[in-house]
Amino acid sequence: MSHTALFGLPKKVVFCKKTLISNQRPNSAIEFSHNIHSKKETLNINKAGISDTWKYSRIKKKINFKIRETFLLKILDKHRGKYGKYDCIVPGSGGKDSCFATHMLKKKYGMSPLTVTWPPILYTDYGKKNYFNWIKSCEVKNILPKRDEILMKFLTREAVINLMHPFQSFMIGQKIFPIKIALKYGIPLIFYGENEAEHGNKFNENFSSQRNINFFSHNNKNIDELFLAGKKL
Repeated sequence: MSHTALFGLPKKVVFCKKTLISNQRPNSAIEFSHNIHSKKETLNINKAGISDTWKYSRIKKKINFKIRETFLLKILDKHRGKYGKYDCIVPGSGGKDSCFATHMLKKKYGMSPLTVTWPPILYTDYGKKNYFNWIKSCEVKNILPKRDEILMKFLTREAVINLMHPFQSFMIGQKIFPIKIALKYGIPLIFYGENEAEHGNKFNENFSSQRNINFFSHNNKNIDELFLAGKKL
């Protein structure tokens, strides 16, 4: 029986022998270029059945984090106290990444982080509790936007219908809103969460601390090549 692969995913399903993640896991995409005809880049699994995710987990065990910390301290010293009340931004929602980064930056390294949150499409009770606990326990200020909920629901619905991608509208806000706040307050140092390359993105993304600027803006000025929810803008 013949099957059609949908949404640009590989037709043949392959699982990593170590992590059990399949090649159906799509990598992070530039959402402004994402449409129904996009061919998805997915987790790379070699002929031996081993994924890039597993290979990097072995490399990570050999990293000297003491040396890494000296590089971090140089970056922090360069920005500490330079931009008024806040000297760095931590985007987050109260999950493990944002809580840990905020705590370490403030309590261990003496930074003054401003936290920025793009709210989820729908809060869970635990999620909302974690969000408030994050702000309270770390004793930090937080910026939470009042967005257009009708537009958010519309874009989410369209992304599900056109791309089977219920997360897209949240991802766009999650990536772009902290950048808008950073520009508004003139704070160039931003600490995002874990690198997606640890879970499937291109292997070489593990070796840079900077995020690809194309995830935040679209350099092509041709409006016909811009997409939201899989449809031309």
